[in-house]
Amino acid sequence: MKNFPRNDVTYYDTFDAFMDGIEKAFGDKTAVSWFLRNRTEESRSFRELAGEVGQLRGAICGRGLAGKNIAIVGENSYAWIVTYLAVASCGGTAVCIDAEQSNESIWQMMQMAEVEAVFASDVCLPICEEVPEGKERIQMFVLLGDAKEDGVLTFSRLCEEGENYLAQNGPAVYPPIEARQTAAIAFTSGTTSISKPVMLSNQAILYNASDSSVYVSAGERVFTSLPFYHTYGMTCAVLATLVRGAALIINGDLKTVMRDLHLSRAESMLTVPLMIEAIHNQLWLNAEREGQEEGLRRLLRLQRVLRKMGIKTRIKVLEDVRQKCVGTLRTIICGGAHLNKEIAEEFLMLGILVLQGYGITECSPLVSVNSNYSYDMDSVGHVLPHCEVKIENEEILVRGKNVMNGYYKSPELTAEVMRGEWFKTGDLGYLGRDGFLYITGRKKNLIVFKNGKKISPEKLEEKIGMIPLVKDVLVYGAVSGASADDVKLAASIYPDPERAKGLSSYEILEQLQEEINKINSHLPFYQQVQMVNIREQEFSKTASKKIKRHMV
Repeated sequence: MKNFPRNDVTYYDTFDAFMDGIEKAFGDKTAVSWFLRNRTEESRSFRELAGEVGQLRGAICGRGLAGKNIAIVGENSYAWIVTYLAVASCGGTAVCIDAEQSNESIWQMMQMAEVEAVFASDVCLPICEEVPEGKERIQMFVLLGDAKEDGVLTFSRLCEEGENYLAQNGPAVYPPIEARQTAAIAFTSGTTSISKPVMLSNQAILYNASDSSVYVSAGERVFTSLPFYHTYGMTCAVLATLVRGAALIINGDLKTVMRDLHLSRAESMLTVPLMIEAIHNQLWLNAEREGQEEGLRRLLRLQRVLRKMGIKTRIKVLEDVRQKCVGTLRTIICGGAHLNKEIAEEFLMLGILVLQGYGITECSPLVSVNSNYSYDMDSVGHVLPHCEVKIENEEILVRGKNVMNGYYKSPELTAEVMRGEWFKTGDLGYLGRDGFLYITGRKKNLIVFKNGKKISPEKLEEKIGMIPLVKDVLVYGAVSGASADDVKLAASIYPDPERAKGLSSYEILEQLQEEINKINSHLPFYQQVQMVNIREQEFSKTASKKIKRHMV
């Protein structure tokens, strides 16, 4: 692997050790911040965070729920983080449930994980209380917020209960926690099938959080709106920031995400390609409306030439554009899906370094990430220190401390994806020079033609996605003959509503076909898109904003 600077990090085997360690190391430094409706910043120090985690842990132990499976269902909040840490640090399992799923999916996840308590937001609590099966197992429902009526057990009341318990009984007593003991159950995104409950150990999560900071220098203020129920949001944003004593600024409402980003004064942000693409699209829309599009392109070309000549200078107009778009941000860590290289390069010319990584829920999730000091914008970076990767028949296999304990009570499903200690990711890729890892597609997404040729739709989707009129695209094999493998490449496209405004369906299709013809002209015949259809509704997406292919 290429030699480049690494950051020193602290590793923890268990969540109780993690809580003790960060409190002692960082004390009164700001740990978590968020913004209220009136734009006021609310924050908690590491000492305050540890205190509230300790109180809630006391209440959980006092109610005999230490070591149990406890669900958390709701949008991002400080209480969400405290609950996760309290459950994991008294030997329990935090069951992280996607609050954006249907009622039936939420119930199914609660039942699959056999939860014995539920912490939920005001929107999700009534849904959880209506769970049709397994309700007799659930000992308490807790509101992650303020009660609108008496008789509702709230997060703050439970913390007070824990404080009283600790005052009367001393430190909360719970069984010793083992490093490989399950600390969380997270559900796979389910782009091609039903979500599976992934068991992640204390050590897997915490080592992965520390490892993710070895290559990446994210600064002292980190912003994220990534959902905490997703391993990317919890491990790489929350825990990776806390373990090194930086301040995490959180957002739980997409309506205020750009407002909060500008207010945050953050140096870095963790996000998904969809968010970066939205910012990029807005940047060019603004330039077009102000008649500055060609001028901006000239400045970006100039900056590119200067960088190639080794001249590092900041052009004021580009600095102003960056400030208007993303405030103080200088680094964006991007994962969950592939980001187009051209977008990343344009951001670099604006003074924003985009570092792509690769992860999968079963690996806690991070497997590789680019470094501030060693990056390739076509790659997903270098493999993490406590992780190994090998390629078999183009498929990426992973072994290391970050690999899951298995799927909860599903040994058959676990056996399908494990080969000894190696986890079969289902992703296709290769290891290149200097140790960079490259992703070429998803095994299940491969389109196979009658002549035996294969194509990964992701590469075509990336090319089509660069057409300004395209908001989202999915490429698939449309059956065009008598047999299942007699297919033609087709593209299902959801047009950008802003750019499609005032255009008829025929005009949209005509413009798209013209652009796709240009793409086709550079491809062999079997890789050319031969059918285009326009969607009126957005695609259904996973927590990491990947299209759910099985629902299209």
